[in-house]
Amino acid sequence: MSKSPQFSRRTVLQGAGASALLMLIAACSDSAKNATAPGSTSPGATGPGTTAAGTTTTVAASAQDIELLTVALPSSLSNLYPGKEAGIFNYYVATLVSEGLVSPDSNGTLVPALAEKWEQPTPTTYVYTLRADAKFSDGTPVTADDIVYSVGLSKDDKVSPNTAYYWANVKSAAKTGANEVTITLTEPDVAFEWGPAASNALWVTSKKYVEAHKGELGTPTSLLFGTGPYKVTKFQPDSMVELERVDTWWGGKAPVKTVRINFIPEETTRILARKSGDVDLAISISLDQLKQWEGTDHTKVLTAPDRSYVGIDFNTAVAPFDDIHVRKAIAYACNRKAYVEKLLGGHGEVATALTTPLQLETIMSPTEARTALNLLDLPYDLDLAKAELAKSKVPTGFTTKVEISSSAPQVSSAFQALAQAVKPLGIIIDIKEVPVEEWYNTIASKDFGLAYMWYFNTTGDPAELATWFFGDGNPASYKNPAVTALMASSKKETDPKKRAQIIIDAQKTALADVPYVPLWWGEAAIAINDKYTVKDFGSYTFLSPWTPRILTVG
Repeated sequence: MSKSPQFSRRTVLQGAGASALLMLIAACSDSAKNATAPGSTSPGATGPGTTAAGTTTTVAASAQDIELLTVALPSSLSNLYPGKEAGIFNYYVATLVSEGLVSPDSNGTLVPALAEKWEQPTPTTYVYTLRADAKFSDGTPVTADDIVYSVGLSKDDKVSPNTAYYWANVKSAAKTGANEVTITLTEPDVAFEWGPAASNALWVTSKKYVEAHKGELGTPTSLLFGTGPYKVTKFQPDSMVELERVDTWWGGKAPVKTVRINFIPEETTRILARKSGDVDLAISISLDQLKQWEGTDHTKVLTAPDRSYVGIDFNTAVAPFDDIHVRKAIAYACNRKAYVEKLLGGHGEVATALTTPLQLETIMSPTEARTALNLLDLPYDLDLAKAELAKSKVPTGFTTKVEISSSAPQVSSAFQALAQAVKPLGIIIDIKEVPVEEWYNTIASKDFGLAYMWYFNTTGDPAELATWFFGDGNPASYKNPAVTALMASSKKETDPKKRAQIIIDAQKTALADVPYVPLWWGEAAIAINDKYTVKDFGSYTFLSPWTPRILTVG
């Protein structure tokens, strides 16, 4: 997973207030209640880009030396090792410092990283040949023993609690040659090829380094240590992290010498920092403040679909959410179309499944993907919501609570609107904004029957989110033998189209039980100093060493 956040880190509610949102929702016509709002893209680099004034231009840009790049993230990090803290922004930082055996390119195709090549001689065997020139940031050569040790760290649920489950099906990882590692699975799983990537579940480090730091990794006193183009020189949790370029990376010299990443949760503060020139790049800017960003001098805004999913989780082990009529009542009260059009400004689309369309577009057309994923038939209708509640164990209503990360203003606004929509039905939703660390604790908690997920897919596997959401320990405590059987068969199916259909069938079966309510598929948005741009900006931009993609204009 990634992941969520945002499984990332991050107080005052930002963006549209609940009352304003409800007025916007009311303006949406009933005839378009269940329509989707297509996302939009403003590509950067040498193609067309959206400037602060909103016009389209074509610019020439190239890789040039940059002494210092200041970056602002909308949340804090307390640990830099994604195995310990699996926020999407943890991944964005880690991919500059650590690598896996493979990596996604800007289009999401797996390419060599520390492994110069790999092969799969049997359905359960993966053989990786390591680069001879791979080194850690201190100049120490990377060995097959380091790879085996790092796989062991990733499998250890105490060291890597957020990623150990990826490796549960791994029978062994062994050195089978001077520069060769073989990973053997217990049973076939076609999605495993994505596992040993730093965008997913492997960050190669040194046994000597970890043991010298008493088993700790990613803390201020035991900094993340890897093979990437940068090393961490300073880390202050909840404040900043600073990275310095190294000359040991097999990929060559990165153009940016120093990357300083500040953690700034308040969006207005980030905008002021860009205006003053204290920030060059703001990642994951709030879509409800896009106009403010676009109105900032010398600033370019880039947007692109990012394979993210936002939806409601019902813990079916917690009353009254063990009642499908309660779950349906709340689902009918979600005006998903209005959320996308008004909260996101159209930068996203109404979600009708867990899998995002982009994850299917390698095997079918965009139109075919959206048709195949049209699985949720619960339109916005308060009369139907009232009728479903009347069938439930709590026909006159109930009181519940939900905690939302302070880094997710659009989600908070959506829940504020939902709370007002269901209040006349007798349902009271107590909404509390909390630091992202506290929000993590609400996922699958017996203390919360109502929760949400903001998940960033970091692989091209269409089953990525579904595997978690329908597996053991899923956020909804959901169990359905038919769904479990379908997901098990998807692991063995090697034909991409047949496998996609199995995954779709599993979601169709599960969503009929309403353990989850997909709300929207999102878009990524960044704001960058207009003397720079980002080559091929998209959903994979920050999931592999990304500073080489920062180009200088002119």
